[in-house]
Amino acid sequence: MKEMSPGTALRQLQQAQAGLKKARQLLKQTRGEGSANPSVLKAGWESLAHANRLMAEIPLMAADEAVMTRQLAVQRYATALLVRLRRLVRNEGIGSDEDDRFADEDIEE
Repeated sequence: MKEMSPGTALRQLQQAQAGLKKARQLLKQTRGEGSANPSVLKAGWESLAHANRLMAEIPLMAADEAVMTRQLAVQRYATALLVRLRRLVRNEGIGSDEDDRFADEDIEE
């Protein structure tokens, strides 16, 4: 595995979060529509997969406390996105922001 500094790891996690955030914005745009849009589902899934790949590439040597804390936050955000995607597949809708336990504010800047 290649060497990586904690700073690079944090930037990688920031990149993962940005992709998840874009997918979440797409989902928000489809709120209220009756059925799941396949292109939105695909974009959300690909964003989720990419974020997981980025997080998995971080070596233990780069995982200091700040990196681990940030990774926890990004993983929580990814989990919230996965829950939304699952709801869309089940035709349950996305839900309201009040239902969102893992809001944007949970991601530390």
